[in-house]
Amino acid sequence: MPVIAWAAAAACLSGAATLLLTPAMIKAAYTFDWVDYPQADRWHATPTALMGGVAMYGAGALALLLLGPLAGVGTDVGLIGGGATLLFAVGMVDDLWGVGPTTKLAAQVGAAVLLMAAGHGFGPEWPLWASAPVTLVWVIGITNAVNLLDNMDGLAAGIGGIAAVALTAFAAAGGALPAALLGGTVGGAALGFLWFNAKPARIFMGDCGSLVLGYGVAALAVMGQGAVAAGPGVAVLVPICALAVPILDTTLVTVARTQAGRPVTNGGQDHTSHRLVTLGLSESAAVGILHGMGAAAGGVGLTALVVEPTLFYAACAFGTVALGVIGGSLGRLDVYRAARVGGDGAPSVSTSPSSNAQAGQGRWQTVAAYLVGDGLLIGGALAAAHALVGSGGLAGGEGVPIVEGGLLVGAIQLAVLYAMGLYQRLWRHAGTPGIARIVGTILLAQAATAGGLALVYGLGAVSAPLLMVDGLILTLGVLGSRLGLRGLQRGASLYRSRVAPAESTSNVLLYGTGERGMLALRALRDAEETDRVPVGFVDPDPSKKNQVVQGLPVFGGAGACADLCREHDIDEVIVAVGDAAADREQEVARQCAEVGVACRSFDVRMKPLGAGREDSTHGEPMHRPPA
Repeated sequence: MPVIAWAAAAACLSGAATLLLTPAMIKAAYTFDWVDYPQADRWHATPTALMGGVAMYGAGALALLLLGPLAGVGTDVGLIGGGATLLFAVGMVDDLWGVGPTTKLAAQVGAAVLLMAAGHGFGPEWPLWASAPVTLVWVIGITNAVNLLDNMDGLAAGIGGIAAVALTAFAAAGGALPAALLGGTVGGAALGFLWFNAKPARIFMGDCGSLVLGYGVAALAVMGQGAVAAGPGVAVLVPICALAVPILDTTLVTVARTQAGRPVTNGGQDHTSHRLVTLGLSESAAVGILHGMGAAAGGVGLTALVVEPTLFYAACAFGTVALGVIGGSLGRLDVYRAARVGGDGAPSVSTSPSSNAQAGQGRWQTVAAYLVGDGLLIGGALAAAHALVGSGGLAGGEGVPIVEGGLLVGAIQLAVLYAMGLYQRLWRHAGTPGIARIVGTILLAQAATAGGLALVYGLGAVSAPLLMVDGLILTLGVLGSRLGLRGLQRGASLYRSRVAPAESTSNVLLYGTGERGMLALRALRDAEETDRVPVGFVDPDPSKKNQVVQGLPVFGGAGACADLCREHDIDEVIVAVGDAAADREQEVARQCAEVGVACRSFDVRMKPLGAGREDSTHGEPMHRPPA
């Protein structure tokens, strides 16, 4: 039977068993009080059944026990099943009574050792001294990444299932039967469980499910690396592509908590999914976007089966930059401010000044990030242009080795981009002048590249078609990397306006980014039938300009209020600064009157109420939300 048929059979059997076992687990969970009750650091708001991982593990074990011997891979898959069983047991104990991180880590190390004992290691051509530690780090990292991703209804199950499908397709294309059988089993169990775990979730998988799912896709990624004979590094890059979303989420959370002075191991609502909701998306939309990103990343990995390696490398480079832009954009959101204002369940607030959304990211870090990103764009553009135009050497003919010439081109173009000041500002709200500057800089970089190649290798080394295609691709890449944040903000605003129930909406500008401003923003976003769409902030503190707070940009100071109303088509300005800044309220009101824009003041007051009457003229200002 073809390898793909074994994978399909495993998926069908595992998925069907999960669909049958999960309802029974829901009943058992409520019977034995295996219920996940709402907590400060959790997202869900209603008690939900736990132990969905029991159904997933049982379904997967059934599929492997029945099909493994028939396919002749019982021993190979059996050792990996032993690793999954170890993690399932530890996860179940953790769900019921709690387990320390040291115990979890020891179980993950044991599972990784069993994977290597089955003859599978990261990097099929690597020596053992290099492969073993990387395999260990990979298994531990991906297992925990999927575990951390289980923070919103349907997220981990969907991402795990999508990754399993992509990795199974890659393994089946190379005839790797054990990997394909395992992949079908993992994918079927995850997608079958998604039926019950999608919003509103009827059951959670718990650690006994998320640890096993993470280990399953991590093992699958290692097992399928040697299946397809391709260019150098392709076998390593494909699994990284398939699991790009868990890797992005774990990296973002780790960096953000470290910069904010918060314990990395503590839970919180600061994951990629939570940040998308902060940006203004619904929970279902946030999960759907991450599912789409996972499918797109897996698709990029599968292009290695149909395109030459050079184009695949280019796609990986562009995809890495795109994920970097998304991660950097979401990382700028001050998700911890809401904890200080209203308590969203994020980890305890640090007293370190680095808790500011922008703190901890110094100038040199920003420049370094841009240099790395532009280096990837330059390499990807050159590789794509070479694959589309040239053959053999860099110039489409003889004389210039691809690696040596590529390093020269990269050095020249990075030097030009730096000299022309593309790293002297933060490209968050670039307009037409910024775009023109980028295009002009790329043209200059291409001219310098032609001169450098001619100087080092002679005039015959310069290929005009290759440089033209390279310049076009590079221009699009640099523009996308610089304007990505603005595009995300505009897209989120468009989404909010499209999903608003009212036929007409008002664009709202908020004055003040303090606690009262955050309360005003939350009131606007929490209102179920509001026709007001917040588009940005104005704040008298000039240091806050160009920051991103709760998904909205800080445009500037009070003096620019009238101009901002015209530029962004503002219908209403809401001032949220309190009684201590009455003079500022009057100035903003004057500017609003000048441009014909409504102006209102946001306040929270406690008003005394008597039997049969109400006093609407007196009240005590309340500067913090009620307990």
